[in-house]
Amino acid sequence: MIDENRLESLKYFPRDKSGLFIVFELYTFDNMFRLLLKEGFDHEEVMNFMLAECSFSALVFQERIHNNKFLRLNEKDALSPEYAALKARLMSDILSIITKN
Repeated sequence: MIDENRLESLKYFPRDKSGLFIVFELYTFDNMFRLLLKEGFDHEEVMNFMLAECSFSALVFQERIHNNKFLRLNEKDALSPEYAALKARLMSDILSIITKN
């Protein structure tokens, strides 16, 4: 079981009103997944954590989870936690602006 409180890398990722991480596009999914792999968790542990703690778009769910493409991700390609979180927040803000119009 992954304890998100001990993971500094997740601290700045955007969350929705219910406290779930916002993972509406593929880059955020990939970056978060890779960061958790880099912390030493295996693919199954990371996937279980993300299913319990993230809010996904249909695209992310189909492209990464349903098609099992998450199994191809590895920690070598992980961005720095700060950059990954910044990028996730930027994408979340852009998507929220787009959906309001």
